[in-house]
Amino acid sequence: MKAIVRATLAAVCALGAASIEGCARLADYARVVEANRIYDRSDYQGAIAVYLRTGRAAFPATVDYDVANAYARLGEYAAASELYTAAALEGDGSIAADARFNEGVALFERDRYEESWKAFRASLARVDPESAFARDARRNLELAWRAWKKSGLAAPQGIAAAARGAPERDESELRLLQRLETGRWRPGISPSAASGASDY
Repeated sequence: MKAIVRATLAAVCALGAASIEGCARLADYARVVEANRIYDRSDYQGAIAVYLRTGRAAFPATVDYDVANAYARLGEYAAASELYTAAALEGDGSIAADARFNEGVALFERDRYEESWKAFRASLARVDPESAFARDARRNLELAWRAWKKSGLAAPQGIAAAARGAPERDESELRLLQRLETGRWRPGISPSAASGASDY
């Protein structure tokens, strides 16, 4: 009989702990929603204060991403960039892609073009290449590429060459992105095969 009572008490305690944890998670969710409303009213400092009162264990990637967005709106790109990186590491595919994209923007604003370019590339790796999001990321990748090249720093390397570990001197990645954007590229047809056609 005592064993049954102990088992029942253990089950009731476990349910109580789960419900307390569930209530805390629900309260954190309510704080995130409240902070989002404050953010929508352009009170970014007020939104940050509410986001930071949210329990980090419940929604770490979401809170980091939202706080980073508020910091970026305030022009605090260094703080935003760090939090975007954390959100990308903690979050699932969509929040990670969004965080990397916004991190690219924050880095670009700080004239850190190489890191911006890498962040846009990481964002592109996580999304459907045909989506509107991917088109925006490719455009920003191109802007970061051009700014990096103009800044006089080491020239950006192409994706294909970087994947092989060998440097590439031309802008083949940029040309590929431009062909993708204009619809002039078809998978499976190499530029050398197309230019070597015998009927010309």
